[in-house]
Amino acid sequence: LDCCGIGIRAAMHRVARVWSPSQASWAQLARIRIFLRQPATATATQRVPREFAVPEVDAFAKDALFGESQIISTKFLGQSVLASPLHPTFGVRIDGCRLAELMHDPPALATTLRQLLQSQKMVVFSGQSELEPEAHVALCKLLGGSAGLDDTFSSNHAAGLSEEEGGHWPGDGGGGGLALRPTANAYEALPPAVWPISNQPDRGTVNAGDGGFHCDGAWFGDHFRYMSFLCRSQLSHGGGHTFFASSEALLRALGPEERHFLAGVLVEYTDRMVYPGGNSINPSGGRPTVIPLVSESGTGADRQLAISAFLDPKYWRRVYLCDAARESSPEARRRLFAQPFWRQIVGDDSAGRRGGESAEAMSAGAVQELAWAEGADILEGINVRLGPEGIGRPDSAHKSLTLSMQWREGDLGFYCNRTLLHRASASTQRRESHGEPELRLMHRISIKGGGTPPFYMAPPPRHGHVHAE
Repeated sequence: LDCCGIGIRAAMHRVARVWSPSQASWAQLARIRIFLRQPATATATQRVPREFAVPEVDAFAKDALFGESQIISTKFLGQSVLASPLHPTFGVRIDGCRLAELMHDPPALATTLRQLLQSQKMVVFSGQSELEPEAHVALCKLLGGSAGLDDTFSSNHAAGLSEEEGGHWPGDGGGGGLALRPTANAYEALPPAVWPISNQPDRGTVNAGDGGFHCDGAWFGDHFRYMSFLCRSQLSHGGGHTFFASSEALLRALGPEERHFLAGVLVEYTDRMVYPGGNSINPSGGRPTVIPLVSESGTGADRQLAISAFLDPKYWRRVYLCDAARESSPEARRRLFAQPFWRQIVGDDSAGRRGGESAEAMSAGAVQELAWAEGADILEGINVRLGPEGIGRPDSAHKSLTLSMQWREGDLGFYCNRTLLHRASASTQRRESHGEPELRLMHRISIKGGGTPPFYMAPPPRHGHVHAE
């Protein structure tokens, strides 16, 4: 296969560095300071241009995670705080904020959080250990507004658990041995929207999110607007970090031919998720979905292309190419997924699939199914370029685009799920003992929101339904 004279592998093997770390640090600081000091009613378009701002640097600190990190003193809704950039391309850490005290003015807090996330994509508030799960939920409800929170993962925690299996999953999905499974005890004392993720099965779901970079909810077509993590307990002997990367920055680093090619890639997903050693979740009701690899995120002047797929091969069924999908506006995508040929292509039960017809034949040439190795190479190529396994390769973007987030106990993080990809490091599951076994425990909350990128969901038996929000 060839894309504008460039082979698929070549197209995906040319990720370039797009930021100068020293310049990006100062630009990021300017944005942080200008944003945090503006009134809560200001809009994104009212921000002072960052080139007119000179940050007041109070201290310089060397940090093994962020490299050279400048710290500034500023205000957050009247509270004196210290702010520092998490990464040259996104994110801010805020120290000294007492969030619980700010909940007396919900509209101002919600507006400021949304504006900060629009500007920075990710914000981490340090020192929030005293925030109870109910208060964490209340904060997320403020941020999400009328869209509400998701309880898909926590409400499905018991699916498939079996006493006769001895509390173990027969295999870890990667050819390994037995993997521990979670117990219901981990969920009983928590609000429904809180999903505990841990390295210990009696405290939460294990092996979550470590199969590939992703935006949560993508594989079943419910791309959550925001995500929140509250670090309840962290490993003290290293490890336990999460990788974050801006898919917008990754796509900007590619040439126009590569972006054009990727916009035509569609991924068909399995009808349920099974964490090796974790939950068995079936939020789509047994209906496979087709998700674009790349979708438009944001509105108006802030609209950009972002990766909207779940890059974990455990959940891929098929990978397609479709020229019509390269018109990436939500309106064009809705028209595409309303086409009747998807009922023949998706899944295994249609007359066309049973008759051995190709996707190209069933769609009259509109959709081409890639050979599994070629499709997987495209998707897995993104994982390799953003992940640590790609370090040392000339096309690796791990050091320039990926944040290796080492959580601290009490960290409360919010991030834009539709613009930032994330993936758990293998070290989140470390269970070896340094004296007493250590606990890593994160409380995750998924925050819904309008503007979910259009996708196709196979209809239930005898009832046609296309979800193209």
